[in-house]
Amino acid sequence: MPAPRNPALDRRSPADGLGDARTGVLLILAGCLPFVFGVAFSTAGGAGWFSATCPLLAATGMPCPFCGSTRAFAFVTSGDLSFLDYNAFWVFAAAGLAGLGLTVIFTRFSLKGFWSRRDNLAVYILVAVLLAGWACAIVNRSSII
Repeated sequence: MPAPRNPALDRRSPADGLGDARTGVLLILAGCLPFVFGVAFSTAGGAGWFSATCPLLAATGMPCPFCGSTRAFAFVTSGDLSFLDYNAFWVFAAAGLAGLGLTVIFTRFSLKGFWSRRDNLAVYILVAVLLAGWACAIVNRSSII
């Protein structure tokens, strides 16, 4: 007697896995891009070379969630542990994004439908990540400014 068939598996096409692989590649690229910019900034004259003023910092004296992240990426790509004195949260977040991309590709973990969930989990996660980056910027405010 043959094993019972699963109708959900019958509806899958070979292209279904392709979307997940494409998502994984995009996540890897998004996670690696800040490191590429960090290399560009560190070879252009070091992390101290970049001195753009954050509009929020200039207006309120309060760092934005991304303040210090450019210098953190420049320091980490040059192998300097001083990146921990700046907004290192984004260095770890970018590495995590690239790791998530590898997970999506190699384990066939699917993010399909994640952004369209009814419980708005994606929005809550995004807000939590931004707040964590902001907390890191505030904690490292003295070295960022």
